[in-house]
Amino acid sequence: MAGKFSAGLPMPSAFHDAPELGFEIPFGTSIVPEYALAARRHMYEFGTTARQLAEVKVAASMNARHNPNAVLRKTVTVEQVLDSPMIADPLHKFDCCINTDGGGALVVVSEDVARSLGRQCVAVRGHATAVKASFGGRNDLTCTAAAQSGARAYEMAGVGPRDIDYVGLYDSFTITVIEQVEDLGFCEKGKGGPFVESGALRSPHGSLPTNSDGGGLCNNHPGARGGMPKMVEAVRQLRGEATPEVQLRDCEIALVNGIGGSIGTRMGSGTVILGREVV
Repeated sequence: MAGKFSAGLPMPSAFHDAPELGFEIPFGTSIVPEYALAARRHMYEFGTTARQLAEVKVAASMNARHNPNAVLRKTVTVEQVLDSPMIADPLHKFDCCINTDGGGALVVVSEDVARSLGRQCVAVRGHATAVKASFGGRNDLTCTAAAQSGARAYEMAGVGPRDIDYVGLYDSFTITVIEQVEDLGFCEKGKGGPFVESGALRSPHGSLPTNSDGGGLCNNHPGARGGMPKMVEAVRQLRGEATPEVQLRDCEIALVNGIGGSIGTRMGSGTVILGREVV
């Protein structure tokens, strides 16, 4: 059973040596119910609703409709999200990301090389990673490791949440986004539901434009590598090269946060802060 889900699917290598694995696989655990567990706990602790979760998908679909390469370009309503099949209570089908083929690449160079390229480049202003273990079952399912990685990335970059113009968030599920906006300081802990319900994530006019290409919920999600498209779209926003309908005006600082593992068990987070730099 090592290295396999109960359904026989390949398992990410980071999970292979987890001591809890032998207690999880025989009982048929999988990634969706683990995130559903976190969503249900967030609901219990803070009163978050299924309608608020659905707003994350609605925003993603409104952004994706302008992306000619998005897999799902049709906008959806809250009611349509709630009417989609239940996968693991409280997560419906539309609360879950799509799975696609895909790829992406970034070229990281020195400042001297960047100045020689003759085009606008983007500067890495801050970065950090963090790991959140399962703590022997004493795991707070309402927070992610972004609370640690984000704080350190902000410190390195010399900025704070109010300085961020655009955000790329790993959106494996709608609850993933809500917990990240809280942990990264864009709203108070427990207030992520009302925050996304306000339309904050819609690009370009929301208070926190997020995943302007539609993200993993609508654009693409290449396996467990959904963080790379977030970086690519953030660079486009900073360069002014995003799809015109979702392009922010004067986008100067962007934050990208990726998540690996499961917020329902053990996970890691990586945060990068990018700045527009004209060379």
